[in-house]
Amino acid sequence: MKKNTLPYLLGILFLFLASCSPQTVAPLLSQSTPTDLPATQTSPPLTATIPPSPPAPISLPPAEFSTNALRVGISPASYIENSCQYLAQRWDPEKSLPGTVVAPIMFHGIVPSGETPGDPAHINLDTFNAIVSLAKELGFETITSEELLGFLSFNDAIAPRAMILILDDRRPGTAEQYFLAINKEQDWTTTLAWPIGDTDSRTGLWEQIEAVYNTGYFDIQSHGLQHNVYLPSLSTEETKEEIRGSIPILEEHFGQTPIAYIWPGGIFNELGIQVASESGFELGFTVYSRGPIQFNWIPQGEEELEYGAPLLTLPRFWSSAALLNLQQTAALGDEARLFAQENYLTEAAWYQENCGAELAPLSDIFKSN
Repeated sequence: MKKNTLPYLLGILFLFLASCSPQTVAPLLSQSTPTDLPATQTSPPLTATIPPSPPAPISLPPAEFSTNALRVGISPASYIENSCQYLAQRWDPEKSLPGTVVAPIMFHGIVPSGETPGDPAHINLDTFNAIVSLAKELGFETITSEELLGFLSFNDAIAPRAMILILDDRRPGTAEQYFLAINKEQDWTTTLAWPIGDTDSRTGLWEQIEAVYNTGYFDIQSHGLQHNVYLPSLSTEETKEEIRGSIPILEEHFGQTPIAYIWPGGIFNELGIQVASESGFELGFTVYSRGPIQFNWIPQGEEELEYGAPLLTLPRFWSSAALLNLQQTAALGDEARLFAQENYLTEAAWYQENCGAELAPLSDIFKSN
């Protein structure tokens, strides 16, 4: 062999060996998450696993329901930012019908028939019976705090005309004497706004309210720890204690965690709303009579709008005006229902164009209604 042919032969041998070795191929992008990959393999780039952002809405969402029935200065506040989510729940045939309304009514003392109450927050038995009679005539049914939360959050199905009856200020005698018989007769529920206060020092009071609760016709929610101590006068730590302090006590006596905070004296502030939210309260009731409640539609005044927390600053009707307010609630619900029916095609077209799906047919939603 000639000396100058050796490099040539060595080159041929190298190419032959290389062709027999396994080849390395660049891996394809995988849909696996990083936890699905072998520990020694480099995770795919983050941008490869992020789904594309949804397209911007083609047009503004349809106008929401408005009415002249609210007083000047009162505006409905919405709280669901995603219009596709709102319309899907609004028009779901398995959920509450559009136009479903809730009347929250605040009660305090009830004096005997024929007497004139000395406190404007109180009513006599004649007015109480008239409220019950009118509510039955108009087709109202009661709901609990939990049912109200489901309705406001997800439009869960409730009666088209609903009311939540809230008896303030730890009144087990009033609950037993006036509400229990009506609750049994109508299969209604009353919510008791229970301030802890001196309950421990009053012999038999816990046993009395536990017996009332065990009838199954009452819902117990928080009305503060001391009740007669109002938020603006409290420090941060005192505010936390006043709002949070009732939770473990109510859990101990009633076996459930309260989800509604009935502001003592109707007084709330920014710190109180923050603490209530952080403490797990999902609903809060004021003493402002702003109007009926609808899904994603809470009537608010300037005081509530300032804080942007409509579910924690819900309105309540006063029992002394409940006869008028029930009629107003029924009328507003009818108005909202008609608006929904007349605007269905507009909302359905927008939903299809912007959300990539179709709403159920109007006939499936209202069915025989």
